[in-house]
Amino acid sequence: MGLLDSLERGIEKAVRTAFSPQGGSLGPVEIATAVRRHMDRESVPQSNGAHLAPNLYKIRLSEADFAEAKKYGTALAEELCEEILRHADSQGYTLIGPVKATFVKNTELKQGQMSIETRSESSVDEAVSVPRPSHAAPAGPAATATLPSRMERSAAEVRRTVGMLEYNGATHTLGAEPTVIGRSSSADITISDTGVSRKHLEVFTHAGRWYARDLGSTNGSYIDGELTTPDTGDAELYDGAHIALGNARLRFRLG
Repeated sequence: MGLLDSLERGIEKAVRTAFSPQGGSLGPVEIATAVRRHMDRESVPQSNGAHLAPNLYKIRLSEADFAEAKKYGTALAEELCEEILRHADSQGYTLIGPVKATFVKNTELKQGQMSIETRSESSVDEAVSVPRPSHAAPAGPAATATLPSRMERSAAEVRRTVGMLEYNGATHTLGAEPTVIGRSSSADITISDTGVSRKHLEVFTHAGRWYARDLGSTNGSYIDGELTTPDTGDAELYDGAHIALGNARLRFRLG
């Protein structure tokens, strides 16, 4: 059963409830089944006899279903990554890069409906093939809110917990204690920028994951383009995440 078996060990009941609204039925088993079928349909035979399958998956949900899914953080995306890896292994598919699953909302979908878009890339940053949208994707403009800091998770990232920050040509390895970034000389990473507060942001780890917390800065912090303040709460960091503080740009890495 793959995904469902995993969910039964912790979040199966809660997630199935989230995807079983009045007027529609969309649960983890249905999502996993749709993704497996999509992999089979989109796999491409190669001259060496291998079958190349997509490694990046974007699952579009209705606005209502997405709002419910968002409550459960990255757990469903993580389990879906594992299911994709299991299916690829069972079918002998070749994946050219890390697996990533992303949930996004689409206002044109009705509750209980979903569509899938896939592509193959060697990494998150460098595309090596042309994106191939699913034939099942809805017509017309797709709307919206990918919320990568909350709803996507790479299977490779789940296994990596050493955090690093790249800034101004240097790489800073993060420790168990929070790393404070700011203009102050007492900050762990000092940034000489008038748009950066003396103690602007801290990066910390909890339960094997990494987070950024704005420390009440004057101008706020931006994680992958999304404003983060004390009011918005902590933002989870993923491999390759961009952090903007004033005019300074940092990059978070998992090693």
